[in-house]
Amino acid sequence: MRICIYGAGASGGHFAVRLAHAGHNVSAVVRGQTLAAIKANGITLLSGDKTLTARVTATDDPATLGHHDLVIVTVKTTSLSEIAEGLEKLVWPETLVAFVQNGMSWWYPAGLPADKPTPPDLPIFRLSERFAAFLLSSQILGGSIYSGNEVIEPCIIRNSSPHRNGLSIGLIVSSAEDRVAELRSALEIAGISSPAVPDIRKLMWSKLIVNMTGSALALATENRSSISRTDPALASIYLRAVHEGLAIAKAHGYDLTDSIVPETLQANLLDHKPSLLQDFERGRPMELADIVEAPLAFARAAGLQTPVMDTISAIVGRRAKDRGLYQ
Repeated sequence: MRICIYGAGASGGHFAVRLAHAGHNVSAVVRGQTLAAIKANGITLLSGDKTLTARVTATDDPATLGHHDLVIVTVKTTSLSEIAEGLEKLVWPETLVAFVQNGMSWWYPAGLPADKPTPPDLPIFRLSERFAAFLLSSQILGGSIYSGNEVIEPCIIRNSSPHRNGLSIGLIVSSAEDRVAELRSALEIAGISSPAVPDIRKLMWSKLIVNMTGSALALATENRSSISRTDPALASIYLRAVHEGLAIAKAHGYDLTDSIVPETLQANLLDHKPSLLQDFERGRPMELADIVEAPLAFARAAGLQTPVMDTISAIVGRRAKDRGLYQ
């Protein structure tokens, strides 16, 4: 299978290594130090007691790569507006494109079931015009990454969850399910868990609740995600924030109380630095608009009060603005 990773950072680089080792023709669209490092040494993944290195075709010019069966877009939401032109060069009518960013997704309103409330008008949703110019709804996959990864040097990735690495994908409209099943099988064979996803928007809300709470608190305190289960005071705040997230999702038609138990979610918090904190420490643009502020816009649209998340949002927003990483 011809697979392109668009933006082989921490998680994207991890997937590139595993898919290449599984025998797939893997390429990566990257730039700068990452591009130079891949060309020189490939990508190395450190996971538990295993070290895997893969040579993949890397370029900063997607036009040189041709068409693919699958493109996995792993760039941050802050970079999505920059990639449409390049992404189009990788796509043909049979290509499936998986967008696996954290936070509220640009494709959320596209094909939204009629029984769901109208979402608020968010800046991220305006990207649909760019991508719809060359992608059909039937080609678009939403996705969520469940894996702890950090770039320790250009193209050397440390995986902090060797026994818990997954990429859940699902079409944003019902079609081509047999092809998605084929992709899931390829991921599973590569050592990347990929269970069936009955409703990709419900899954997106599940992952969003994880990031808007535990990841945001890790950023606010500059601690690993596990701080929200080991510090008693933060543990209480975390549980209240999760309950607010569940209320927002339910108000917009996605009742997650059957799948998310706040105490269980808390007990399973990984002992790793979430991407929000990694970006903050490395001086990168922050994804706060789509991870923290977007769900609060959904809360306001539903008339919900979210005092805990409002406080967390104000703190992390101020920290990012003071560093010049968020406007």
